[in-house]
Amino acid sequence: METHEKHVPVLDFLSRKININSQWFSESPENLESLIQEAFDELEHSKTELCHYVTSLQSQNKELKAYAHIVAHDLKLPLNVIVLTSHLITEKPDLTDAELKSYVRQISATAYKMDTIITNLLLFAKVNNTESPVESVDMSRVLENVLERLSQLIKEQHVQVDIPASMPVAIGYGPWIEEVWANYFSNAIKYGGKPPHVELGASLQPDGIVRYWIRDNGPGISVHDQARLFTEYSRVNSAHNSGNGLGLSIVRRIIEKMGGQTGCESEPGKGSLFFFTLQADLPSS
Repeated sequence: METHEKHVPVLDFLSRKININSQWFSESPENLESLIQEAFDELEHSKTELCHYVTSLQSQNKELKAYAHIVAHDLKLPLNVIVLTSHLITEKPDLTDAELKSYVRQISATAYKMDTIITNLLLFAKVNNTESPVESVDMSRVLENVLERLSQLIKEQHVQVDIPASMPVAIGYGPWIEEVWANYFSNAIKYGGKPPHVELGASLQPDGIVRYWIRDNGPGISVHDQARLFTEYSRVNSAHNSGNGLGLSIVRRIIEKMGGQTGCESEPGKGSLFFFTLQADLPSS
């Protein structure tokens, strides 16, 4: 009797929570055992989710620290250049027109570099905290936009560009994919041969995945450096990862958000090929 009285409050509590009469437990003890097992399973599931959440927060905190470091390091140097150049202009009274124009161009170029760093940081934060919209992406149209954006650079560097007449349509988010192509394309121009020769292409794989790629005629990248190209904030001995250390890591984050992969194939002296994969938008049969 004493044991029964101890259990009654628990049964009443359970019956109130799940809207089941306590007699249901008394008549079928196995029902109570099943319910307890379900409760323990749910607790275990919640514990696992909590562990994942804590791990995610720890990873984000680590990224924030690196984020602050990159801002302090990569914005401080160009800012110093602007300040010093400005002082030269104001303190040197006998500047020629040619010297003045040279200093102004240096300030403009440095400010542009700072703007690029800030833009990359904002994009990196947005990609980290936003779910990728899913839509059909006309890759040929995306590349037209990229070529328009880089038209001045292409003209100045006398770049030879080879692009297929058409590209496979993919599933993803157009504006983000445009940033991926822009990063790959500008790197291929900047670190390619003299003059640069940039070739683009795509292949549809049997599993319905499209592999998009871009090849340059640059000096190539060692296998050791390739392994670190897409890592946040890493400094490898490679032209493709110079600058703020965010460009290729943003590319990787964007493509992984859309379920794809990124990579590089290169040999020293034979140029480099950068690629990314996405799900093809195949016509329904």
